Amino acid sequence: MSKQPSPPLILFSGLAADANMFVPQKRAFPQLVVPQWPIPQPSDTLDSYCDRLAEDLQAHAEGVIGGASFGGIIALHVAERLKPRAVILIGSVRAPAELSRLARGARPLKPLIPLIPVRVLQACCVPIASELAKRFAPRTSGLMRQFRSSEPAVLRWSLARVLDWQSAPAVDCPVRHIHGDRDWVLPMRYTQPDTVVRGGGHLITLTHPSAVNEFIRSAIRETA
Repeated sequence: MSKQPSPPLILFSGLAADANMFVPQKRAFPQLVVPQWPIPQPSDTLDSYCDRLAEDLQAHAEGVIGGASFGGIIALHVAERLKPRAVILIGSVRAPAELSRLARGARPLKPLIPLIPVRVLQACCVPIASELAKRFAPRTSGLMRQFRSSEPAVLRWSLARVLDWQSAPAVDCPVRHIHGDRDWVLPMRYTQPDTVVRGGGHLITLTHPSAVNEFIRSAIRETA
């Protein structure tokens, strides 16, 4: 009997992140596609943005879609349009009610997002993102490295969409969720993951790749 080919795998990176957060997953899953974040249009809503993403990913519509952090939110909305085999959430949430109290409490501050000096903040993060800082504070240093490489327009737009996110999309396929128990960006106490990574922070794709890769394999096997 011939081996069944692996289904397409799409993973969206998190807010202020890029494909580098999935380097260990790319080694384990050659079929992995990590879409680049298109520059949003000034009038883009979460729905219009995901409409374009879904249109660009039609060739992978029958695969497994997932994402880390904000990428998981995007994955849920894209899945509503593509009808994939499954959705994988990595350190993410299923609904607005699962966001942290800080995120929910910051919603009135959304009009101030255009004033955030992203480039200045990125320059200030250079020492924290250094190799020396990585030795002593790997989680914080990893977050700062991702932040430094982010595109300001995408970052501001994504942050605004987190704050005005109102409702969870209706997804017909299974949704699988893995989360670190020391995630302070999206605290686990507000959500209910299927699998908990002990000692895992917000970047478990990098800090705990074996656990994340096995979780993805399990989700893919279930779709077969």
